[in-house]
Formats: sequence, C-alpha cells, structure tokens
Amino acid sequence: MTNTIDTYKHRFDKIFNSENDRVKAHQMCKNILEDLSQDTALLKIVLMNGLSNKDFICQTHYPVVRFPMFDYVDKYLLVAHVWQPLPSNSTDYTSKAIHTHGPLMLSTVTSFGPGYYHYLFNKPDRISPDTEQFDLKLQAEGHHPLSDVLFCDQYLAHVPMFPEKLSITYALWSNSKPTRFLSRIKKIPAIHRRADTLRTVMKSVGMGKALDLKLEDYLDFYPSSNGFMGVKKRVEVEYKRGPIGDRVQSIIHLLQETGNEDLIDLCQDDLESNKSMEPNEKLECLKLISAARKGEEIAPKLTEKLHFGFEKMNFTHEQIKASL
Repeated sequence: MTNTIDTYKHRFDKIFNSENDRVKAHQMCKNILEDLSQDTALLKIVLMNGLSNKDFICQTHYPVVRFPMFDYVDKYLLVAHVWQPLPSNSTDYTSKAIHTHGPLMLSTVTSFGPGYYHYLFNKPDRISPDTEQFDLKLQAEGHHPLSDVLFCDQYLAHVPMFPEKLSITYALWSNSKPTRFLSRIKKIPAIHRRADTLRTVMKSVGMGKALDLKLEDYLDFYPSSNGFMGVKKRVEVEYKRGPIGDRVQSIIHLLQETGNEDLIDLCQDDLESNKSMEPNEKLECLKLISAARKGEEIAPKLTEKLHFGFEKMNFTHEQIKASL
C-alpha cells in the first residue's frame, strides 16, 4: 500500500522538479489529482497514516480536520481536508471568511462526499487608503463535486460554503515561485514558534517581501451594507480550537461515513496512551468509541461560537450577492 502513495508522490515530484512556472505545474497536476480522487483505497491509507501518529486524535479541534499526505521541501504540500456539515446541515453559510492565501497557490479536488459550493473572486482591490472597503469581482461560483479540480491562483479571494454532508478534498499547495531559503527557515521549530517576531524584524529591515512572509495587511473579507470590508488582523477571523471531544466525535463520524470503522482501534490506542487529557474528558471520548463499536451512529461535532456562528466569518449566499 505504501507504494501507492510513493507512486503518486513520484508523479508530483517529477512535475515540480521540471516546471518552475507554478501555474503550469498546477495545470499539469490536474490529472494526478483526478486519479487521487478516484482511488478509493488511497483514502484508507491517508486516514490510517494520520491516525497512527501519536496524539493525532487527542488535539483541540478546528472545524476542518487536516490529514497530512506528503510534501516536497521547497516545492509543494499535499493534505486531505475533512469538511464537516453544520449541525443543521445547512449549506447556506460560508465555512470561513472570504480570504486569499497571499502568494500561495491551491489546487483542490473532491475525493469523498457531495463536496461544497464555492465562490472565487478576482484579487481584492482596496477602494481608497482611507477606508477598509474593497472591490471584489466575482470570477466564478458553483459546486465542487466528486473528482472536480479547482485552482485558486495567488492573491485571488475565495470562500467555500459548509457542505450538506461530510466531504473530503485533497489540497495541493505551492508557493507561486520556487523557493529554498524560506521553506527551510519555516521548518526550524524555534523560528516557527516565533513567526510573529520574525515578520516584525524582517519587515523592519525591508526583507519582508523578499522572504514572502505574508505581510499583506488584508487577507480576509466579509460582506456588509457598504460592500465588502477588509479585516486587517487575521486573528479576528480565525477559529478558536474546540475541545478534544469534538475532534474525537468528528473523526469517529468520519470513519463511519467512509466505511473505515476498523481504524477505530487506532483512535482507542491513541486515547488510552495519552497522559495529558483530563480523566473525565478521556472517559467521555472512550464512551463514544464504545458506542460506535456497538453500531451506534456518531454525528460530527461542531460547537457554536467556536466553529461557527460569527458575523465576519459565516455569512450567506444572499449576503455575498448583495455586496457584489
């Protein structure tokens, strides 16, 4: 089974080693992403590899669960994103603020579930230096179904809606330009922990843009009665992590939905070996596993005001259309 992942990685490596034009590289990867999405055996490998990592399940929880797949230093990163539905199953709300990824490029393919609806905009244009109002022109919108590949170029704004049911995408990330020094720096734990300090220092000596540290003032946007407004500090529209119990419940639901209940053993092993969880919290998580083993359906778990329910992050189709 490992050879399957190695084979895909070799195909990505070959493209990113031979093509420095990152737009072309992503275009060339489209067929590989389609193949990934249709490889039903691959998903089990991805889930198993993630759950085999110590304390993978015993973490506080974001709305989207991320399973690492593989990466090539300085070239690209491939991850699986698990998109969970709202408790109401409504598809009328954005899963996050409208946002750009700065100089990063993204290609994404739906590999499981119905997928989500999305909006893609042009590069946000600030109306004047005296206002936080931006002009966002709609470039495309539509559903992102199984095996559909979407590309989001650098600095373009986009936003996915919450899906009706659990959906999984494979996301291929790369910088818009080949890099070496920056990628290596970011992998040094001490520097990664001090990212904010590094940004400040590099900006003060005029090296911010050269090191590509995402120094753009506005990366996130939301609709208002005055059009689209920019958010200067990303921390204002970043989700806080929810409790470990939410993550455990959501991962168990994921395994049930994808027919990988046999991997629940890995979840139990991880929970039982964890030394840092509160005893009552661990007990409740183990009860969820016990219920799943008895055949009880476990629903995904998102907590309001932690994972959804924010004015600048979760807004409707109607609000987006009204601001165009």
